[in-house]
Amino acid sequence: MRSHLLGLSLLLGAAACGGGEEGAAAAADTAAAVNVQAVRDSVRRARAAAAQAVPLDTAGLASDRVRRETFAYGGGGRDPFLSLLDAEQIGPEFADLQLLGIYYDGARPARSVAVLRDRVSGRRYSMRAGDRAGRLGVVSVRERDVLFSIEDFGYERQETLSLPKREVEFQ
Repeated sequence: MRSHLLGLSLLLGAAACGGGEEGAAAAADTAAAVNVQAVRDSVRRARAAAAQAVPLDTAGLASDRVRRETFAYGGGGRDPFLSLLDAEQIGPEFADLQLLGIYYDGARPARSVAVLRDRVSGRRYSMRAGDRAGRLGVVSVRERDVLFSIEDFGYERQETLSLPKREVEFQ
């Protein structure tokens, strides 16, 4: 650092005194020589420090357990690291359900059964009015569709799944 300041002061001094082109060229050569010497000194210091460094013991690292950072929340209110859904609330998503069929009892509609399949997990559900699967509840089973009540974070909405329309053949 000291040599850099010396080179810079020589350069500025030659330019300020009006030394002309020759004075400026000589000052620039001196500054360049000082900079080269400073770089050589810093390289020597780095090599000396590397030679004195203690080698790393890698054998001891392999036997140590890997430690992971864990978080705990001690403040008031809801723990931000816990899921908003309880284990009992987790069930099939409405968008993943496929209505396979309906066994409709016209005499007693409460006995009607809807057969559904979760496209993601492949699990089948046989549900009647009043049955629940996670956040989904069956409100009613009709001849061609099933009405669901879905609870999402304190809000309730209703959705309908319908059987595909039948194509009628005319003869």
